[in-house]
Amino acid sequence: MKDCILFLNGSYARRDIEYYRKLCRGRYLVAVDGGYRFFKAAGIFPNLLIGDFDSIRRMPSDLPKSTVVERFPPMKDKTDAELALDHCLARKAKRIDIVQPSYGEPDQMLGNFLLLLVAAGKQRGAYHPEIRIVNRRYEVQLLNDNKVVLSNAAGDLVSVLPLSGKVSLTTTGTSYNVSGVEVIRGRSLGMRNRVTGRRAEIGVAGMALLVRQFGRK
Repeated sequence: MKDCILFLNGSYARRDIEYYRKLCRGRYLVAVDGGYRFFKAAGIFPNLLIGDFDSIRRMPSDLPKSTVVERFPPMKDKTDAELALDHCLARKAKRIDIVQPSYGEPDQMLGNFLLLLVAAGKQRGAYHPEIRIVNRRYEVQLLNDNKVVLSNAAGDLVSVLPLSGKVSLTTTGTSYNVSGVEVIRGRSLGMRNRVTGRRAEIGVAGMALLVRQFGRK
């Protein structure tokens, strides 16, 4: 399957629409309930519209036949975001971006971050897609006994938040380069390290969320 991009419900600022349009290029486009607002503002149509549609209120009347609609009841065991993520995982997407345009309600925001952990538990065999939560200001991804290389990152802030009890953290290309330093879950040691060059490497032994806040380019 093509790379996927999911647009969640939230506030899509007019100044950010073009940024998100560029992320759509060559991807399978998913509107997650109220995330359809982005597509309406951008003047494009999704490949999939999914959710219980409590945020849309009224179904769009101009959807082309090529847009698949999957409607779920409001009383269900998964959020619309998890249902959309399951859709892409079941189709073996290699890369999945989840656009969370605004912070929104705290439980939804934190639940969306933890979907990265849920997705890791659903992967089988050699299938390990790249998944991140992204918006115009930051991106969040899961590190699980691995490292990532950040490009064009000068001035960005990176924070490593352990999900396992503790992680061993190694960084290069940052203000505070460390090698195998222990970071305990709940402690702030791994937070707000600034990238000093165009390229940085962040690696952990253990499981953690990597939050990258984009600097002004």
